Amino acid sequence: MARYIDIEFTNEKVTARALLLDDQAPKTCQRIWEVLPLRGRVTHARYSGTMVAHHFDNTVVIEEENATTYIQTGDVIYTHYNAGVRHGHPDALSEVYWAYDRYARPTIPGVGNPSTANIFGRFVGDPTPFYEVCARMLVEGAKQIEIRRVEEG
Repeated sequence: MARYIDIEFTNEKVTARALLLDDQAPKTCQRIWEVLPLRGRVTHARYSGTMVAHHFDNTVVIEEENATTYIQTGDVIYTHYNAGVRHGHPDALSEVYWAYDRYARPTIPGVGNPSTANIFGRFVGDPTPFYEVCARMLVEGAKQIEIRRVEEG
């Protein structure tokens, strides 16, 4: 049975739904499912283009699977960086993030090389209002989100 997550900009009351790609990234999907809900601040990417990221518990480490540097609009992805590997960013980092437009390429901060990301979800339906909030973040700054399981049944 298909599993989904909702990502909501809580102050704006704008939500997008993503299908989990359990068949392509089973370990990533399961681990993210286990840590949900995630709540907090999201920021617009500094180095990676048209992407928005939520940094969460950096002890959540998932090995690469369904990993690529070629991200498409609508991909929901996960990356982990170990401590000390990113110039100017000494701490470990785990993040869930997504591409809202075509100019998205995960990039290692301080290095400039492409970063490999696990694609574990894909937005479904019409995420246009959600993408519009993402694009406004360039001017408006960080926003609050909640990423939660969709419990159907």
